[in-house]
Amino acid sequence: MANSRPIVTFDLDGVLCRPPFGMNPGQLKRAPEENPGRWNPAWLIERWRYYGRAPMPGAREGFEAIATFAECVVVTARSERARGHTERWLQHNIGRLPRLYMRPHWRERPPQFKSRTLDGIGSKAHFEDDPNTAVRLAPARPVFVVAWERNAGLEADNVWRVESVLDAVDDLRQRLGVPG
Repeated sequence: MANSRPIVTFDLDGVLCRPPFGMNPGQLKRAPEENPGRWNPAWLIERWRYYGRAPMPGAREGFEAIATFAECVVVTARSERARGHTERWLQHNIGRLPRLYMRPHWRERPPQFKSRTLDGIGSKAHFEDDPNTAVRLAPARPVFVVAWERNAGLEADNVWRVESVLDAVDDLRQRLGVPG
């Protein structure tokens, strides 16, 4: 029997997991949508970049609450090379290992990867921190943007800024038409 619960997707860094030093570098830049990804030397050390990171405030509680009425799926631009560490981090800090999609290579930019993946799995709502990705995803589904200083100026249809995943639970439930 197919899962009849809606699929809700989550970015990882800046949404569920704190960025390094608690600083989020994402900002709204209007770049051409289909520019290819660029190689970055950080890709070589991708699996080690995420050690010792704490969860975002309200991430675990919000994820648990949403999991009562939706299938929660993580879609991250982290490299597939970081899968083992990422799975352990989710199990330890979120308390479960949801379905996890990771970027297979650097040639595809994060917004492109997430858009393709969310469309492919039928995501009905998404949690994000990057304003460019949020704008790209919003025409197809509601996007909840976890508030960071650098996404403060974001205004787009179907995009809502929230302080944490937990803060969006009731609004998400309502937007999905799930009885409370």
